[in-house]
Formats: sequence, structure tokens, C-alpha cells
Amino acid sequence: MTGPHGHISASLRRLRMLRRRYRAESRGATAIEFAVVALPFLGLIFGILELALVFFTSAVLSQAMTDTGRLVRVGSFQGCGGAPEFKALICAKMSNLMNCNANLRIDLTTASTFQSVTLEDPGLSGLDPDDEDAEIDDGTYVDTDPAVPVVMRGTFYYPLILPNFMTRLESVSGSGRHVISTSTAFRTEPFPTGGSCDAAVAAEISAAQAD
Repeated sequence: MTGPHGHISASLRRLRMLRRRYRAESRGATAIEFAVVALPFLGLIFGILELALVFFTSAVLSQAMTDTGRLVRVGSFQGCGGAPEFKALICAKMSNLMNCNANLRIDLTTASTFQSVTLEDPGLSGLDPDDEDAEIDDGTYVDTDPAVPVVMRGTFYYPLILPNFMTRLESVSGSGRHVISTSTAFRTEPFPTGGSCDAAVAAEISAAQAD
């Protein structure tokens, strides 16, 4: 026969088993709750980082365009080459950020007046949602003379790291890219024509093309 002490011991064992089961179930519930809260939080953090990179790239592109445009304005670049050298110089000033040479389009054109300057519409160049490796068309590059209006536009096709449902940054749905565009306009100085390439600019271009 089982005495009173046996009944008490059995009851205590059952209570211990129930407590262990409750603790195990509580740990499982805690893990699920953590996953439910952590995933959106991490998504938010990574989305903020991606947006910060987009703003940083935009600022770097704008500064590179300003610095390179200054060389065109004073006539220091005109003897250095054409579109490939100009693009290489801009990418050098961007430290080839985000594979600059492959993702950057440059348009530089001139006319008799600022009102008559027109820039070619890049359209969906590099933004084909059916082609993840769509190439970016080369922009328009026109050699500039002294004392003429000039308009420059840099279009950077930023390759997004995160999927679009997390950031909504795609310029064209399915393209995986965010378009960053910056422009500058100026009138070139009355510099002498037929000059040679500035030595410092030539060295910078050579270093950029070597990379």
C-alpha cells in the first residue's frame, strides 16, 4: 500500500514535470516572439543603411561633377581627350565608388545659349527589369570651346543591395537600381584654344584608367 508520503512524492514529481514542460514551452514562445520582433527591426536597420549609402553616393557624385566641371570651365581638360577620359576623371574623383565606370552615364553638351541647350533623355537605359545585366548607354559628349554655355549631367545607376520590398528605392520596378542624377551649368572661360592637357589632369586620368 502506498502511504501518505508516497502520494505526496508522486504529486511533487508531477508538479516538477509540469513546471519543466512550462519552462520549455515558455522558452519556445520567447524565441518565436524574438523572431517576430527582430526580423522587422533588422530590416529597418538595413534599409536605413541602404538609404544612407544612396545619399552618400549622391553627395560624392555631385562633388565629383563640380570639381570636373571646373576643369572644363577653365580649359584645363579640353586637350586631355574625350568622353572616356572625362568619365575616367569623374570616377577617379569618386574613388570608383560602387563600380563607377560601369554604372555612370555622363552627358556634356553645349549650344549658343543656355536656353537652347538640350540633353538627351537616357530613357530606360540600364533599367530593363527583364535584364539584370542591362548595359548603360554612353551619354552625349561634345567638345567645348571658349566662352560658350555648357551643361553637364551625371546619371548614376546605383545597384541596390536589398530587395525592393524592404526599401522601395527601385526607380523602375524589377530593375534593381536607383537612379541618382545631378547637373551643373556654366559658361567656359575665354581660354586659348589648341592648348595641351594640363599635366596634373593627365596624371590623374592615367592613374584612373590604370585602375
